[in-house]
Amino acid sequence: MGLISKNNLKLVATEYAPMLVGLRIPGFVKIHLRYLFSNPFIWGVLFLAPFIIGLFTVSSFSRNVLKTNPSDWQIFLIVLFLIALAFYFAERNRTFRVIYVRAIPTMVIINGVFIYIFDVGSLFGGLVVFSVLALLPAWLLGKLSMGMGYRMLSNGADRSYRPGRDFYMDGQYDEALVHLERAAKRGHMKSLYLLGHANEHGNGLELDRIKAAWLYEKSAKKGYRRAQIAFESLSASFSVEEKEAFESDLAPSGINDLF
Repeated sequence: MGLISKNNLKLVATEYAPMLVGLRIPGFVKIHLRYLFSNPFIWGVLFLAPFIIGLFTVSSFSRNVLKTNPSDWQIFLIVLFLIALAFYFAERNRTFRVIYVRAIPTMVIINGVFIYIFDVGSLFGGLVVFSVLALLPAWLLGKLSMGMGYRMLSNGADRSYRPGRDFYMDGQYDEALVHLERAAKRGHMKSLYLLGHANEHGNGLELDRIKAAWLYEKSAKKGYRRAQIAFESLSASFSVEEKEAFESDLAPSGINDLF
Protein backbone atom coordinates (compact mmCIF):
# COMPACT_ATOMS: atom_id res chain seq x y z
CA MET A 1 0.00 0.00 0.00
CA GLY A 2 1.29 3.44 -0.88
CA LEU A 3 1.35 6.29 1.55
CA ILE A 4 -1.41 8.90 1.40
CA SER A 5 -0.03 11.99 -0.25
CA LYS A 6 -0.15 15.44 1.30
CA ASN A 7 -2.43 16.68 -1.47
CA ASN A 8 -4.87 13.84 -0.85
CA LEU A 9 -4.98 14.69 2.85
CA LYS A 10 -5.78 18.29 1.95
CA LEU A 11 -8.54 17.14 -0.38
CA VAL A 12 -10.08 14.98 2.31
CA ALA A 13 -9.87 17.77 4.87
CA THR A 14 -11.43 20.43 2.67
CA GLU A 15 -13.90 18.42 0.60
CA TYR A 16 -14.78 14.93 1.77
CA ALA A 17 -14.54 15.05 5.55
CA PRO A 18 -17.40 17.57 5.91
CA MET A 19 -19.52 15.47 3.54
CA LEU A 20 -19.13 12.44 5.81
CA VAL A 21 -20.87 14.29 8.62
CA GLY A 22 -23.49 15.87 6.39
CA LEU A 23 -22.00 19.35 6.24
CA ARG A 24 -21.44 21.62 3.27
CA ILE A 25 -18.56 24.07 3.62
CA PRO A 26 -19.49 27.61 2.50
CA GLY A 27 -17.40 29.01 -0.34
CA PHE A 28 -15.90 31.65 1.94
CA VAL A 29 -14.55 28.98 4.30
CA LYS A 30 -13.28 26.77 1.46
CA ILE A 31 -11.23 29.65 0.04
CA HIS A 32 -9.47 30.16 3.34
CA LEU A 33 -8.94 26.45 3.93
CA ARG A 34 -7.16 26.36 0.58
CA TYR A 35 -4.83 29.19 1.64
CA LEU A 36 -4.41 27.83 5.15
CA PHE A 37 -3.29 24.41 3.91
CA SER A 38 -1.05 25.95 1.27
CA ASN A 39 0.91 28.20 3.67
CA PRO A 40 -0.56 28.94 7.11
CA PHE A 41 1.95 31.69 7.86
CA ILE A 42 1.28 33.69 4.68
CA TRP A 43 -2.47 33.15 5.07
CA GLY A 44 -2.08 34.75 8.49
CA VAL A 45 -0.31 37.71 6.90
CA LEU A 46 -2.93 38.08 4.17
CA PHE A 47 -6.08 37.60 6.20
CA LEU A 48 -5.63 37.09 9.92
CA ALA A 49 -3.26 40.05 10.45
CA PRO A 50 -5.41 42.67 8.65
CA PHE A 51 -8.51 41.27 10.38
CA ILE A 52 -7.00 41.67 13.85
CA ILE A 53 -5.54 45.09 13.02
CA GLY A 54 -8.91 46.08 11.58
CA LEU A 55 -10.64 45.21 14.84
CA PHE A 56 -8.38 47.58 16.78
CA THR A 57 -8.57 50.32 14.13
CA VAL A 58 -12.35 50.31 13.78
CA SER A 59 -12.79 50.19 17.56
CA SER A 60 -10.44 53.15 18.10
CA PHE A 61 -11.93 55.14 15.21
CA SER A 62 -15.48 54.57 16.45
CA ARG A 63 -14.67 55.44 20.04
CA ASN A 64 -12.41 58.46 19.51
CA VAL A 65 -13.50 59.98 16.20
CA LEU A 66 -17.15 59.01 15.69
CA LYS A 67 -17.83 59.09 19.45
CA THR A 68 -19.87 55.89 19.22
CA ASN A 69 -19.55 52.69 21.17
CA PRO A 70 -20.50 49.69 18.98
CA SER A 71 -20.54 46.26 20.55
CA ASP A 72 -17.66 43.85 20.07
CA TRP A 73 -19.87 41.66 17.90
CA GLN A 74 -20.79 44.56 15.62
CA ILE A 75 -17.15 45.46 15.13
CA PHE A 76 -16.24 41.80 14.58
CA LEU A 77 -18.88 41.31 11.87
CA ILE A 78 -18.16 44.61 10.12
CA VAL A 79 -14.42 43.98 9.94
CA LEU A 80 -14.88 40.32 8.95
CA PHE A 81 -17.16 41.34 6.09
CA LEU A 82 -14.84 44.08 4.82
CA ILE A 83 -11.64 42.01 4.97
CA ALA A 84 -13.32 38.93 3.47
CA LEU A 85 -14.75 41.00 0.61
CA ALA A 86 -11.39 42.63 -0.04
CA PHE A 87 -9.62 39.26 0.05
CA TYR A 88 -12.11 37.84 -2.47
CA PHE A 89 -11.50 40.62 -4.98
CA ALA A 90 -7.74 40.62 -4.38
CA GLU A 91 -7.55 37.03 -5.59
CA ARG A 92 -9.49 37.82 -8.75
CA ASN A 93 -8.29 41.25 -9.84
CA ARG A 94 -4.65 42.25 -10.32
CA THR A 95 -5.17 45.96 -9.64
CA PHE A 96 -7.11 45.33 -6.46
CA ARG A 97 -4.52 42.73 -5.44
CA VAL A 98 -1.82 45.41 -5.46
CA ILE A 99 -4.04 47.71 -3.40
CA TYR A 100 -4.83 44.94 -0.92
CA VAL A 101 -1.25 43.89 -0.16
CA ARG A 102 -0.18 47.53 0.21
CA ALA A 103 -3.16 48.25 2.45
CA ILE A 104 -1.98 45.70 5.03
CA PRO A 105 1.08 47.70 6.24
CA THR A 106 -0.92 50.91 5.80
CA MET A 107 -3.52 49.61 8.25
CA VAL A 108 -0.76 49.01 10.80
CA ILE A 109 0.46 52.60 10.42
CA ILE A 110 -3.06 54.00 10.76
CA ASN A 111 -3.69 51.93 13.86
CA GLY A 112 -0.36 53.14 15.27
CA VAL A 113 -1.35 56.75 14.63
CA PHE A 114 -4.58 56.25 16.56
CA ILE A 115 -2.67 54.76 19.49
CA TYR A 116 -0.12 57.59 19.34
CA ILE A 117 -2.76 60.33 19.29
CA PHE A 118 -5.41 58.98 21.64
CA ASP A 119 -3.87 56.40 23.97
CA VAL A 120 -0.33 57.61 24.76
CA GLY A 121 0.35 60.62 26.94
CA SER A 122 4.03 61.58 26.57
CA LEU A 123 5.71 62.59 23.32
CA PHE A 124 8.74 60.35 23.81
CA GLY A 125 6.67 57.43 25.02
CA GLY A 126 4.36 57.87 22.07
CA LEU A 127 7.23 57.74 19.60
CA VAL A 128 8.59 54.57 21.18
CA VAL A 129 5.18 52.91 21.15
CA PHE A 130 4.59 54.06 17.57
CA SER A 131 7.92 52.61 16.43
CA VAL A 132 7.45 49.28 18.19
CA LEU A 133 3.76 48.78 17.51
CA ALA A 134 3.50 50.38 14.07
CA LEU A 135 6.66 51.01 12.06
CA LEU A 136 8.43 47.68 12.62
CA PRO A 137 5.31 45.50 12.19
CA ALA A 138 4.29 47.55 9.13
CA TRP A 139 7.70 47.01 7.53
CA LEU A 140 7.64 43.27 8.22
CA LEU A 141 4.03 42.73 7.13
CA GLY A 142 4.56 44.89 4.05
CA LYS A 143 7.59 42.88 3.01
CA LEU A 144 5.70 39.60 3.40
CA SER A 145 2.37 40.71 1.93
CA MET A 146 3.88 42.42 -1.13
CA GLY A 147 6.24 39.50 -1.75
CA MET A 148 5.07 36.01 -0.90
CA GLY A 149 1.54 37.23 -0.17
CA TYR A 150 1.05 38.82 -3.59
CA ARG A 151 2.42 35.71 -5.29
CA MET A 152 0.13 33.46 -3.29
CA LEU A 153 -2.94 35.54 -4.15
CA SER A 154 -1.92 35.57 -7.80
CA ASN A 155 -1.55 31.79 -7.78
CA GLY A 156 -4.84 31.28 -6.00
CA ALA A 157 -2.94 29.19 -3.41
CA ASP A 158 -2.53 26.36 -5.94
CA ARG A 159 0.99 25.03 -6.37
CA SER A 160 0.36 23.55 -9.80
CA TYR A 161 -0.77 26.79 -11.41
CA ARG A 162 2.46 28.80 -11.39
CA PRO A 163 4.68 26.17 -13.09
CA GLY A 164 1.85 25.42 -15.52
CA ARG A 165 1.47 29.09 -16.39
CA ASP A 166 5.22 29.56 -16.80
CA PHE A 167 5.51 26.54 -19.11
CA TYR A 168 2.52 27.79 -21.10
CA MET A 169 3.97 31.27 -21.55
CA ASP A 170 7.24 29.68 -22.75
CA GLY A 171 5.36 27.62 -25.34
CA GLN A 172 6.11 24.32 -23.59
CA TYR A 173 2.51 23.21 -23.84
CA ASP A 174 2.87 19.51 -23.02
CA GLU A 175 4.55 20.29 -19.70
CA ALA A 176 2.10 23.13 -19.02
CA LEU A 177 -0.99 20.99 -19.52
CA VAL A 178 0.16 18.44 -16.94
CA HIS A 179 0.13 21.14 -14.26
CA LEU A 180 -2.84 23.13 -15.49
CA GLU A 181 -5.16 20.15 -15.79
CA ARG A 182 -4.23 19.08 -12.27
CA ALA A 183 -5.10 22.52 -10.91
CA ALA A 184 -8.22 22.86 -13.05
CA LYS A 185 -9.66 19.64 -11.67
CA ARG A 186 -9.42 21.27 -8.26
CA GLY A 187 -11.46 24.17 -9.64
CA HIS A 188 -8.63 26.69 -10.00
CA MET A 189 -10.11 29.51 -12.07
CA LYS A 190 -6.95 30.72 -13.81
CA SER A 191 -5.97 27.20 -14.84
CA LEU A 192 -9.45 26.70 -16.29
CA TYR A 193 -8.96 29.92 -18.25
CA LEU A 194 -5.57 28.86 -19.64
CA LEU A 195 -6.95 25.47 -20.65
CA GLY A 196 -9.72 27.31 -22.46
CA HIS A 197 -7.08 29.40 -24.21
CA ALA A 198 -5.19 26.23 -25.17
CA ASN A 199 -8.34 24.67 -26.64
CA GLU A 200 -9.32 27.85 -28.46
CA HIS A 201 -5.93 28.29 -30.14
CA GLY A 202 -4.80 24.65 -30.40
CA ASN A 203 -1.83 25.13 -28.08
CA GLY A 204 -0.81 21.59 -27.20
CA LEU A 205 -4.36 20.37 -27.76
CA GLU A 206 -6.61 19.78 -30.72
CA LEU A 207 -8.39 23.01 -31.53
CA ASP A 208 -11.85 22.87 -29.93
CA ARG A 209 -13.74 26.15 -29.63
CA ILE A 210 -16.73 24.54 -27.93
CA LYS A 211 -14.64 23.05 -25.15
CA ALA A 212 -12.77 26.36 -24.84
CA ALA A 213 -16.05 28.19 -24.31
CA TRP A 214 -17.10 25.80 -21.57
CA LEU A 215 -13.79 26.18 -19.79
CA TYR A 216 -13.97 29.96 -20.07
CA GLU A 217 -17.50 29.92 -18.69
CA LYS A 218 -16.48 27.64 -15.81
CA SER A 219 -13.64 30.01 -14.93
CA ALA A 220 -15.88 33.07 -15.27
CA LYS A 221 -18.45 31.60 -12.89
CA LYS A 222 -15.70 31.38 -10.29
CA GLY A 223 -15.19 35.13 -10.62
CA TYR A 224 -12.31 35.45 -13.10
CA ARG A 225 -12.98 38.58 -15.13
CA ARG A 226 -10.52 37.77 -17.93
CA ALA A 227 -12.31 34.47 -18.54
CA GLN A 228 -15.65 36.28 -18.77
CA ILE A 229 -14.25 38.59 -21.45
CA ALA A 230 -12.76 35.63 -23.35
CA PHE A 231 -16.05 33.72 -23.15
CA GLU A 232 -18.09 36.65 -24.44
CA SER A 233 -15.66 37.26 -27.31
CA LEU A 234 -15.50 33.60 -28.33
CA SER A 235 -19.23 32.89 -28.05
CA ALA A 236 -20.01 36.03 -30.08
CA SER A 237 -17.98 34.57 -32.96
CA PHE A 238 -19.76 31.19 -32.91
CA SER A 239 -21.47 29.94 -36.03
CA VAL A 240 -25.04 28.64 -35.75
CA GLU A 241 -23.70 25.08 -35.58
CA GLU A 242 -21.24 25.98 -32.83
CA LYS A 243 -23.96 27.68 -30.80
CA GLU A 244 -26.14 24.58 -31.04
CA ALA A 245 -23.23 22.36 -30.07
CA PHE A 246 -22.36 24.54 -27.12
CA GLU A 247 -25.93 24.60 -25.85
CA SER A 248 -26.62 20.88 -26.26
CA ASP A 249 -23.70 18.51 -26.85
CA LEU A 250 -21.62 19.37 -23.79
CA ALA A 251 -24.41 20.47 -21.49
CA PRO A 252 -24.60 17.18 -19.55
CA SER A 253 -20.82 16.92 -19.17
CA GLY A 254 -19.01 17.40 -15.89
CA ILE A 255 -15.83 19.43 -15.73
CA ASN A 256 -13.67 16.32 -15.51
CA ASP A 257 -15.09 15.16 -18.86
CA LEU A 258 -13.57 18.21 -20.51
CA PHE A 259 -9.98 16.98 -20.06
